[in-house]
Amino acid sequence: MTNYPLRLPDHVMAEARALAARSGTSLNQFLSTLIAERVGEMKALAHIEARAGRADIDAALAVLAQVPERAPLQGDERSN
Repeated sequence: MTNYPLRLPDHVMAEARALAARSGTSLNQFLSTLIAERVGEMKALAHIEARAGRADIDAALAVLAQVPERAPLQGDERSN
């Protein structure tokens, strides 16, 4: 476990304390969870962007071109 001195504006700290209290967690746990969630989101986004960068658009369009033309199944209709 690592300690890091964090400086927050007073109004942000007040909001964080209130939200932590409302969620029934300590301020430390609340901030740790928020940071962990955001780190996870950023890692997932980087992974998706990397995969998208390797996409072969022509190959994907070739696969989609093989789909037969037919009406959508009930419940799969597009809503405009």
